[in-house]
Amino acid sequence: MTLQFGSKIKTALAQKKTPASALALALAQALMLILNLVLISPVSAINSDLPPESMCVPLLAKENSVSTYVPSEAAEGSGIAVNIIYCAKARYKDGAPVAVVAPGGVGADGLGFNMHAAQVGAVEVRFAFPGGGTPQFGTKGTFDNRGTRSVEAFRDVLLFAGGRKTDYKGRSIEELMAPVIKVNPSNLGIVGWDNGGNIALVTLAKFGINLKEASAQEAQPKDVIDFVKWLALYEAPVGSMFSPANLGSASDLLRNKHYREGSAATGNLLIDYRKLKWKERAFRNPNKFSGKKRGLPGIKGVLFFDDNDNDIWEESKEYAFNPALDTELTKQYFPPQVTAACERLKVFGDQWPTNVATVVQAEEYFSERDGSSYIPEITSKFPKLLVSMFASAVDHSQQQLDHPHICFLYNLFLTNKVRWLRLNPDPCYVAAISGMSAFNFVNNKPNHPLDPSALLTQLEPEGTVPDYVCMQAIVAELVDRLKTRNLVYPISQPLAPYNNGAAEAKAEAEAKHKAAIEAASKAEKFNDMGPEGIEESEKLKPGTNSKAQDLPKSPLKAPLKSPGQKPHSSPDSANKSGKKRN
Repeated sequence: MTLQFGSKIKTALAQKKTPASALALALAQALMLILNLVLISPVSAINSDLPPESMCVPLLAKENSVSTYVPSEAAEGSGIAVNIIYCAKARYKDGAPVAVVAPGGVGADGLGFNMHAAQVGAVEVRFAFPGGGTPQFGTKGTFDNRGTRSVEAFRDVLLFAGGRKTDYKGRSIEELMAPVIKVNPSNLGIVGWDNGGNIALVTLAKFGINLKEASAQEAQPKDVIDFVKWLALYEAPVGSMFSPANLGSASDLLRNKHYREGSAATGNLLIDYRKLKWKERAFRNPNKFSGKKRGLPGIKGVLFFDDNDNDIWEESKEYAFNPALDTELTKQYFPPQVTAACERLKVFGDQWPTNVATVVQAEEYFSERDGSSYIPEITSKFPKLLVSMFASAVDHSQQQLDHPHICFLYNLFLTNKVRWLRLNPDPCYVAAISGMSAFNFVNNKPNHPLDPSALLTQLEPEGTVPDYVCMQAIVAELVDRLKTRNLVYPISQPLAPYNNGAAEAKAEAEAKHKAAIEAASKAEKFNDMGPEGIEESEKLKPGTNSKAQDLPKSPLKAPLKSPGQKPHSSPDSANKSGKKRN
């Protein structure tokens, strides 16, 4: 295509006596060819010489869902809106394992998200925090930006999913799902998607129970969630510096270059704050909460690095911190580490801004939302917990090249001696789901420290399968390892092979479609032939034998038989017992 319109321009220029109109015509034709290339080529990409896309998207089996409400003091009305997604086939004979999804983002609604955990034979439980959902189906109440009420709501969803609590009609999860699929709550885990990892960790810590404490108590509290067996995390920004992202997010123009690369892996995240400045009259680009809820540009005041030393925030050149907001949208909450630096360096001068949280207020706010501070408590209360984390070469949110949130959380789990920890799923599971070779995916050794300098070799490559497929593989591996009690590394194939039947269903549907097209084509052909064709098409209808109808009828009503000869038995009635003939 390039050669074609390029040669036209070259020819026009080579002709010295060519008027300007001819050159303009050649340029116009070239422009039309470019437009055709841009607008038409996506449609006709199948017929182009370009190779097909490398992304492999596995077939999906049909998914269905059941909805209910779970009573909770954190919500008004009937309770927490819960939706359970399932496929026709459970992963095990004794029932489908349960994957409770802690939704990502910063909002209240988790009902619109689907990671397709049902495709690997689990039931996927999703829900809405108070204030989330739709008017038709949602959780009534006030959203507290994933604070105390949200944690309590998540606890009640876990209690229901674990068989410890009934829904608003008095049904357990097993009773609710019994008509459609068998559920096994004893194999239950949490999928912390993105920021959902934080509330998952906070909830585990607050409502788990230490074995020593449990043995000392006469009666176990009803709100204990000691039944969670595994935890799957999707690029979780666990830590006050990562949620909101304060080292550079995908929505930021810049990365925070004052961060010392690699320091997060040690557990001591280092930032040089000497250039930190505060502009009280400036506005940061619309805040997520204020922009969505009130249509406002954000709260006044920008905390940034004045790299140019001109006391002016130049957004395209100088990095500014992302604050979290309170429910009233009146105060900015910077991470405790950043707030402490402001206090130490007297960034605000002699008077602390009324719309900025103090160090004490910031610590209190993030204590309800930062899961990293609870890791020691979690590993103590859940000594047999299996943890798997997903991370790809290009993070969906964080910009820093050393993936600080991944290294920080992974090594934090490892330091606190979690029973089993792995970065990314075993490649045999991703291969089984995607139909690709296992050599396309990384194979990391469990419970092995992460080195930021070699981290890229341990991250899942981009462009092979969608991220949710890797998360399906993580869920499948975790439930299999729990089911088979097998933590061996390496493995060459899934510990419990499973087929959701999507390929077979597609083949059957295609065969039916092809048969219908052939029948319609034959009927149309005979209709074009007139009355004789219609008569012929009648003969070809199912249940008729055109060849038998063309034969002359025998004058004999019954076959002749000699005296004493037994009548022939019908082929349909022969060997009905199923026994072998001698």
